[in-house]
Amino acid sequence: MGLFYYGLKDTSATYAVNFLNLVPIVTFVFSIILRLEKLGLSTRAGKIKISGAILCVSGAMIACLYKGKTFHLIHKALQHHVQVKSSVLHKTRGTILLIGSCLSYSSWYILQAKLLKVFPFKYHTTMITCILASIQSAAIGLCIDRSNAAWKLEWNLQLLTIIYSGSLASAATFCLISWAVVRRGPSYPPMFNPLTLIFVAVLEALIIGAEITAGQLLGMVLIIIGLYSFLLGKTKEMKNMPKSNVEAAEAATTVESTKVEPMDSVKPASPLTTTNEDIESGSVKDVVNP
Repeated sequence: MGLFYYGLKDTSATYAVNFLNLVPIVTFVFSIILRLEKLGLSTRAGKIKISGAILCVSGAMIACLYKGKTFHLIHKALQHHVQVKSSVLHKTRGTILLIGSCLSYSSWYILQAKLLKVFPFKYHTTMITCILASIQSAAIGLCIDRSNAAWKLEWNLQLLTIIYSGSLASAATFCLISWAVVRRGPSYPPMFNPLTLIFVAVLEALIIGAEITAGQLLGMVLIIIGLYSFLLGKTKEMKNMPKSNVEAAEAATTVESTKVEPMDSVKPASPLTTTNEDIESGSVKDVVNP
């Protein structure tokens, strides 16, 4: 995430989003190389899944690179023109950072699939990930900027952004991604990345008054068709899997418990329970006297 933001700063938004949309393909290639998923070219489900992935990424690339005719969802008089100060572009450094971000994201999805097989406590892994990421970000931040103004928190939009990013964009998202990786595999969650283009384009047009291009509309259509095809192929592939593998994946997401038995299951020995040998030996005393 940090590599993506620094790469975005050194390049441009359109250029950076192209690398973010390559994450599904890189993750899919990694999962096939590591044999976490099957290519399945000989099956109908595999062909549908691969075709959907290609359409989805192609739609994202078209939406970013092709413009064409422009449209406006709201009247021009209602548009709010926002001027953003552009930073100095360092294309080479930004490209290297974005490539590292793409590889890191893809490796993280693969790591989740491997980790949750030996450590199924997904909520604990999310907590540990967030703690280590906070320590790492704090150390990098101290090396870059040690001024008091950079670390001062105030009741403004910046604080709201930090709370939103920490609670929803990181913690809640990691939990949902871990759950989806166990159920559907490492290549399933990143396939939803191109949907970000659709939501951002529509919200920009409605709130800021940004224009929508013909390339974005064409890309949206391809993304929706490709995502539906991928989900359809994935569903058919899951149905064709052995029942034992499906049940094992579902069982890994249902229980997060230790091997310690609950207290209710342990039944203490009754003090009134006696045997004939105890009575004959006279070791049993009267417990209750009238």
